[in-house]
Amino acid sequence: MLGKTGIHLTLSFSFVVQGAGCTALVVAVVARKLELTKAEKHVHNFMMDTQLTKRVKNAAANVLRETWLIYKHTKLVKKIDHAKVRKHQRKFLQAIHQLRSVKMEQRKLNDQANTLVDLAKTQNVMYDMVSELQDRNEDLEKRISALESKIDMLGLTLHALPSLVSQAIRQQQRALTRACGASNSSECSSWTPTRRRKSPSTAPHTSSDSG
Repeated sequence: MLGKTGIHLTLSFSFVVQGAGCTALVVAVVARKLELTKAEKHVHNFMMDTQLTKRVKNAAANVLRETWLIYKHTKLVKKIDHAKVRKHQRKFLQAIHQLRSVKMEQRKLNDQANTLVDLAKTQNVMYDMVSELQDRNEDLEKRISALESKIDMLGLTLHALPSLVSQAIRQQQRALTRACGASNSSECSSWTPTRRRKSPSTAPHTSSDSG
């Protein structure tokens, strides 16, 4: 009995969960299907505004009519019929209440229309901002890629700098050796003995001075 009861409870709970999920899914699909687009909302608001304007005019006309009837039955008759006066007063109050309610609905509709317009403007502004941010992001990515390429070139140049310096030093050394080999050997030999000849000449001179 306990096993069967546990199985029954599990099955019933699973059925309840599945039913709730299916109901929520159906409600979401139906709500999405019934949701109006932006153009349909504008058309709906326009039609509702037209109908409310007609209702406002009718309510205002009823107010004026009941006002005239009250004035007629109180001022333009010899004997006042209080029952008719009270009836038209009730109709007058009902017309005023109807006029106020219709104006309130019209205000709500205007607020909704303004909200739609504000949402459209906000959407346009957000779209412009997003497009501008995308352009700036693309420009920044281009600059970063250019900077990375320059850094890579600089790194390659720095990596090749020691070899270039050593090559330039070797070339200068070779040029110096060639220049020294191409110079006149007699001038080099005459220059070196002159320094050797001056040393013995100075020695006797100093000896004569001492004597």
